[in-house]
Amino acid sequence: MASVLESLKAVNAYPIPLRTLVEVGEARALTLNSEASQDVLRSAAFKLATADLLLWLSLAPNIAQGGQNYSFSDEQRQQFRNRANALYDEFEDDAEKPKPIYGYKGSRL
Repeated sequence: MASVLESLKAVNAYPIPLRTLVEVGEARALTLNSEASQDVLRSAAFKLATADLLLWLSLAPNIAQGGQNYSFSDEQRQQFRNRANALYDEFEDDAEKPKPIYGYKGSRL
């Protein structure tokens, strides 16, 4: 059976740094070395960690590593954000959800 860490890595084939996975797991109080049981995979903590990774992927740079290119189109990045926001909405976590920025832009009021 896969561990929680391996399950988080499986969110996407993009090479997410281990420190990012560890930070996301710790922020959501997941035990990364434990077995990824059905209860863990269905838990709010795991789903919110997945949303955190999807949001991270929406901002991830395009890279070339080991002869492979990893890049996302603007549509894919928007889909990552939409999926992350849907998970945040489902589990009512507004802390991580990006908020709109309002303000005056210009030289005159």
